[in-house]
Amino acid sequence: MFDGNLTRFQLDGTVEHREGQQFVGGKGFAGDSFERVHRIEPHGFASSPVKGGIGVAMSARGNRDSAYVFGGENPSMRPDIAMGGAAIYDHTGNIVSVVQKDMRIVHSARVHIVAPEIILEGAVYLGGPGASRPVSAEGTVDSAGHTDASNFAAGVFAT
Repeated sequence: MFDGNLTRFQLDGTVEHREGQQFVGGKGFAGDSFERVHRIEPHGFASSPVKGGIGVAMSARGNRDSAYVFGGENPSMRPDIAMGGAAIYDHTGNIVSVVQKDMRIVHSARVHIVAPEIILEGAVYLGGPGASRPVSAEGTVDSAGHTDASNFAAGVFAT
């Protein structure tokens, strides 16, 4: 029986980008070595696979010089997500996950959002989910007669 010229492919960490395409190196199921294999990714998604990632290599027309690799996920770096969830993650533990009704963005240093206009709709909790002290808009006078000089909006809560 023919296997369709497919083999399990383990990435060796070699990644080369050339003219908008990505080429990787690694070993097949029987330990056979592959160099400069074209790695295929869907439109709108770009990643640079890490050593130890696993994918599948397909040799076009049975020719090892015309091989393509699909996939390349390293099982030791895969985040634990619930059934039906999705995640974008990297090799350092940064993650954007969509699981059930929540979207989480986790990063070790900073999250930077850039746009000409940013719209937050709904209650905003500064300092964590336990924030409960409402902040007020600029010009609001409190019970002691002090006027707020900042410009927080109603519906924003701080700890």
